Amino acid sequence: MTLLARLRTDTRAAHRALEDDLGFLPGTITPARYESVLSAFLGFHEPLEEALTASITAHALPWELTAGEGRLTADLRALGWSPERIASLPRSSAPDVPPLPALIGTLYVVEGAKLGGRVITRWVRDELGPAPVSFFAADGDARRGFRRFGVMAEAVLPARDATAACEAANRCFARFQEWLAISRDVNDLKAPISWEARR
Repeated sequence: MTLLARLRTDTRAAHRALEDDLGFLPGTITPARYESVLSAFLGFHEPLEEALTASITAHALPWELTAGEGRLTADLRALGWSPERIASLPRSSAPDVPPLPALIGTLYVVEGAKLGGRVITRWVRDELGPAPVSFFAADGDARRGFRRFGVMAEAVLPARDATAACEAANRCFARFQEWLAISRDVNDLKAPISWEARR
């Protein structure tokens, strides 16, 4: 079994639980729900991407992380959020990703999430019209990029560390699910949604 297949198998339950919690299904996406998800993603991704970038550099990993923080900020700005409001959003604590297995496992979650981006983009636009979707609209061929990540991960991670990588991926899924619950309690969803008026 390849490392990518092992990661997929061992994280299936956690991945499914997170997807269920996000509730991204046709007929369930509302403007307020979409705002809430974007703001929660920003609060989680900003410290996550900073930690991952530092760890990638420390390990001289042959991988370039595509940052989503700027796209999330742009989407919220398009929804009418001010820079001050975006800056005031709570941020999660940075994950522990210095060890190589933790880095690979967490990158698996981040890179794998891009596979569903185009589907989410279509659902959001079908339900909400011309909504800003730069974060979910994946660049290029997401499947090819994910396979390329799998090849890289297999090459750099010793087989004995596969279990640790799977554990790290499961922790990342669980942390994000916990963060979504926290964000639902603290996010203020009263900002105007300028694109909705243009439907």
